[in-house]
Amino acid sequence: MPNLARFTAFASRVGAVAPACSTCSTVAPAKVLQELTSNINVVAPVAPVAPRIDDETHESDLLDAYEERAAIMEYDGVLPRHEAEALAWKEVFGDRARAA
Repeated sequence: MPNLARFTAFASRVGAVAPACSTCSTVAPAKVLQELTSNINVVAPVAPVAPRIDDETHESDLLDAYEERAAIMEYDGVLPRHEAEALAWKEVFGDRARAA
């Protein structure tokens, strides 16, 4: 049977719960609960912060998606450039009119 005296001494120094006996690791549930709740620091809840949507970044992301889709349709889909761009625009921007 191992000698747990050193472990028990260390556990009590650091605030851990030592086993109730040397042959098992069962501890009275109330003691475990007491140890666990005594180490909890209460933190005040913080209100969630809504993500900031930057329209300029959003537009540039949409333009990147449009260009990528158009390129894929042109090269992998073997479509003419004007057709690939028209399909990609409709897919990304829907019915929004293109700037001249």
